[in-house]
Amino acid sequence: MGLSEEQLKQAKALVFDYMGTVTDWLTPVATALIANAPKSSTVDWVEFAHRWRKEFFAYTETLADGTEVASLHDVYDRSLSRCQSSLDFEWSSEQREKLIRSWSGLVSWVDSREGLQRLRQKYLVVILSNGSTRVLIDASKRNKLEWDMTFASDMIGAYKPSKKTYQEVIRLLQLKPSECVMVAAHAYDLQAAATHGMGTIYVARETEDRGVNLANYSFDLTIQENGLIGLASALSC
Repeated sequence: MGLSEEQLKQAKALVFDYMGTVTDWLTPVATALIANAPKSSTVDWVEFAHRWRKEFFAYTETLADGTEVASLHDVYDRSLSRCQSSLDFEWSSEQREKLIRSWSGLVSWVDSREGLQRLRQKYLVVILSNGSTRVLIDASKRNKLEWDMTFASDMIGAYKPSKKTYQEVIRLLQLKPSECVMVAAHAYDLQAAATHGMGTIYVARETEDRGVNLANYSFDLTIQENGLIGLASALSC
């Protein structure tokens, strides 16, 4: 059973996904792909970036049961290899490293800074991301995004949607599950969080959940416009 609008307003912590929800990953990744492509290439690199992202999600889901451990670098590298099989050329090892590093160049959505500032006046505002601790810290400093805490995959030792990720955040915040609300632009993330009693807020982003039928999911609140500023207004912040 989900949370009512009033219960969302009474919650204690907002737990944010980072890549895609708070920041734009597509621009830096597509830019790097174009910069490292042969001049004769006719590949749609924006679509290729989305394919890489899809493979990333698929691979991290296989890691959710905890039987296999992989660094974030390895996840990006292996998911890139799965995509590269469709190309008629190969990147050098140096180029592959540049492409993998491009995921660190996250750019804040225009509404994120103000939205987070407003939300922090009322809630604990934390990150729960499949990114690494260092990438999240550097990206947040560069984009001037302020958080109360960062929970990254390498800190928790698991990738979403592993139950460990959500349970550890709830435990470390010393709150009840219903006092924690997951905020994401990914239906799978919110669906997993809800199974642990967390509230759910879906923030629509143009780069995310392409091809996902959202009619198959239920969220406590959906923000269709104005991103985190829209969220702050909806929660009376």
